[in-house]
Amino acid sequence: MFKAIKTFIQNARVSIDYPRYESERRKEHLAQAELRFDASELTRQAAQIRSQANIAGEQKFAGDLNPLRRQLSATETELQKNQQLLSIFERDYKAELDDLYAQKNRLLVEKNALIEESKSIRTERTEAHDELNDAYEDLEDAKKDVDRWYSKSERNPLLFGNGGKKLPKHSIFGQSHGDLSAAKSRRGQAVGDIGSGKRRLASIKSRQADNRHEIEKNFADVGGIKENITTVKADRQRMYDLKAEGVDPTVLRSAIQSCQSSLAELKRQVLVLEDKQRALVAETQGRLGLGEREAEILALQKSKAKFIGDFDSELSQATRREEHRRQWMAGQR
Repeated sequence: MFKAIKTFIQNARVSIDYPRYESERRKEHLAQAELRFDASELTRQAAQIRSQANIAGEQKFAGDLNPLRRQLSATETELQKNQQLLSIFERDYKAELDDLYAQKNRLLVEKNALIEESKSIRTERTEAHDELNDAYEDLEDAKKDVDRWYSKSERNPLLFGNGGKKLPKHSIFGQSHGDLSAAKSRRGQAVGDIGSGKRRLASIKSRQADNRHEIEKNFADVGGIKENITTVKADRQRMYDLKAEGVDPTVLRSAIQSCQSSLAELKRQVLVLEDKQRALVAETQGRLGLGEREAEILALQKSKAKFIGDFDSELSQATRREEHRRQWMAGQR
């Protein structure tokens, strides 16, 4: 019995210690993989071959390609300039300005309508304020009537009160419950008028805020249209100035066609030379052994991946567990 307990405890302690051992072995295994399958020298050689091949391509074709590329860039710049100038002549400035002025006039009509609406809303808000104040005054008067009714009902008859006597429902000359009901009714009506007055005033304020927002938007839109009108007029004046300088749209169109033809030919020549340059670079890389080195690098990478993967195989794990147990037991002696 004691031996079984001892064995159980030993197995538990071995299991607890194993993750530490496994982590150390894994680090050693990865370090070994880095040493055994080191491709840094091959990678350096491959990079050197690529550099040499690129240099060879540059030396062979740069003298022809660079002037063509500069000419291509200059022609593209000239084409863009001529197209921009021609676009100035091809615009219908009258139609653009007519449309902008029409938009401006619509906005000004809208502005006048919004201003009239604003005046109407202000008047309506003033009336709503007055009606709300009247409702508050009516409420105060009704509350005072109620207070006076109760005060009078408790006074001595000699002081024009009732002295606690029973009051009739209605009376032409004296105090009655009808007077109290009428005062309370006026009070309730005033409370209702105050509530509806507040709601009306809130609605008016909301409409006034919307109106103010629309006026501000209209102002901004008018400002934007005015800026556009100024810009179109400046562009039109630029066209007049170009005409005065002797710039001819017909000549521009001819120049654009010429630039486009030159660009097509220049691009063709550049592509031909670039294809030849790539072919020379590839030939030089092959002659210097780039393919072999890349194949060796790939083989090392595959071997390294397999070596690392073998660490987690069932056989490898079982071997490590046995070795760990052996070392642990030896350390306990």
